[in-house]
Parts: sequence; C-alpha cells; structure tokens
Amino acid sequence: MNKGQLQLDSHWLLHRPITGPRNGHIGEQVFYEKWLELQQREVEFREVDEPEHTTMLARIIINARLPEIGERECSVAASWACYLGCNIGASVIHLGDRLKDGAGAYRRFSAAWAMHNTRSIGVNGGYRTIEIMLAPADCLNTGPLSYGGLKREPDLSLTDYEVVEHLWLWLGTDEGAAWLAECLREIDRRQAAAWRAEHEPNNAADIGETDSVEKV
Repeated sequence: MNKGQLQLDSHWLLHRPITGPRNGHIGEQVFYEKWLELQQREVEFREVDEPEHTTMLARIIINARLPEIGERECSVAASWACYLGCNIGASVIHLGDRLKDGAGAYRRFSAAWAMHNTRSIGVNGGYRTIEIMLAPADCLNTGPLSYGGLKREPDLSLTDYEVVEHLWLWLGTDEGAAWLAECLREIDRRQAAAWRAEHEPNNAADIGETDSVEKV
C-alpha cells in the first residue's frame, strides 16, 4: 500500500441499490458491477477530520459537503449507477455529450440531468426522473392492469437530490469520463458476446446444412 492511502473494508458499506439491475439488462449489470469495483479502490487521504471522507464515494461527491456518508447515500449512488444502464440513463448520457460545447465538459451531464429531471404533467405520469430512479418497491405500479411507473411519490430527502446531482457532475470530470468509457467498453464486449452466443449456433447449423447438400 502506498503511503497516504487507505485500504477500504469491503464489508463496511454495502452499496446496495434500491432497485437492483434487472436480469437480461447488460447495461444496468455492468454499470453496477463497475460501480462496486470503483468503491473498493484505494482512496487518497485529504485534509479533513471526518473518517467518512476517506471513502471513494465521499471523495467523488466531496463538493456536496455532506456531514457523513452512510448506507442511504451509498444506496442512492448505487441506484444511480444502475440507472445509467437503462434507456433513460443512456439518453441523459447522450444528451450530455451533445451539450459538451455549450455547457462545458464538467457540467454537461449535470445540465442534461436537469432537463430530464424537470417535472412535467405529460411525462412519466408527472413524476420526476429521480423519483422513478429512487422509488422503493412499494411505490411501483405493478398491478396486473397497470402500465408500470409509480403509484405514489417516494419520500426523498434533500440529501438524496444532492448525491445524485453531484454524481452527474463527477461524471463530467476526467475521472468520471474514464470510468464511463470503461463501462461502455465492457457493455459493448458483453453485448457482442451475447449476440455471438445467440447467432453462432444457428450459423453453424446453416453451414452444416450447406455441407450436407454439397456432399449429396
């Protein structure tokens, strides 16, 4: 271990999302796995008294100036990481890339998030995106005749909003951009592998049929 660094205890904070990655959704699974890996990296000490600021999450959102980092903050952050892998998360990332010249590299994803998170009666049933992102199971509309979405607004705190906003800001930093690129590469790799696994047996069967016809 290098001097001035702390080896984290992986059992100290769980980083468990409110709603975990869905089966078959490669993007959600990759972002969550990469987020867990990131949270276990060694963290440089900073000139602060609070021991919580030696965690990776606390360093990432240090500008939020939270008094402590606990399980709730870790759960919100892990939920945000999962959300990056869904279609709406991907659309925020795409819009952020388009806003780079106007909003600047650092604030581009934060600006995109502000646009997506604005409450609108005709969008998502009038719920904010963050409310959907952080909704527990008892807020979800899962009835047999429902169309998904939320049946009621989750109870979110100002700290929840702070954590998510500063995570989007971090994604615009060099460190955040490097992590995002690493995730996207892994998603591409797994999607290509899944495509090959699905189609190669069919291709092999087609080749076998062709060989049989030629031999006849």
